Amino acid sequence: MSLFVLCLKWGTKYNDDYVRRLAGGVARNLTLDHEFICLTDREVRGINCAALPSNLPGWWAKIGLFRPDILDGDKLYLDLDVVVTGSLDSLVPRQPTTKVWALDDFSYSLRVPKVDIDPETKSLLGGIGTCNSSIMYWQNEFGSDVWDKFQTETMKRLHGDQNWITQCLWPHSLELYPAEIASSYKYDWLAQHRHRGSVMVFHGDPKPHDLDTLDPFRKLWEQA
Repeated sequence: MSLFVLCLKWGTKYNDDYVRRLAGGVARNLTLDHEFICLTDREVRGINCAALPSNLPGWWAKIGLFRPDILDGDKLYLDLDVVVTGSLDSLVPRQPTTKVWALDDFSYSLRVPKVDIDPETKSLLGGIGTCNSSIMYWQNEFGSDVWDKFQTETMKRLHGDQNWITQCLWPHSLELYPAEIASSYKYDWLAQHRHRGSVMVFHGDPKPHDLDTLDPFRKLWEQA
């Protein structure tokens, strides 16, 4: 089995330290044989890099991950702004799967959809809820519809990549990770001082570099 651990760096929103720290967190916490690759529009010193699989801007660049002609094998994707807090082995299913795995969204859950979503928000979501694409896993060409059916007008119609991934794959070709596998810094840690799982997700603000130097997750992030 070939396992590729992927991240995306497009533009200058995140500096090279984000890539190196993520690579370090993966190296320390994934025991499965793997190859870490940063898909990027500019080289990152000391990191195995490859060209971005599309010229789509910002987070829409994730759509290119599902091109069926790249990286034949199993793929685990992590956003640059997550902080690895424990073993990542559980993010890789032990059995063959024909589905794309992703997190349930912390704000607009697919498992427990909100009942009072206004029409404008529902339109941007593309439905009643969405996955969170900070962590994704898929095998071979499964999920290729995300790329094959994508049109540029989708970027005007929906809020972001994860809304299109959901609209394209849910429910038959999208599997949600168990809720306990990852935490939201905003909703779990700041609001409840709760930490669960092996990844802390920094969706929205703050980002790891914004945290106080004494914050435990900034310290963990800076270990790499």
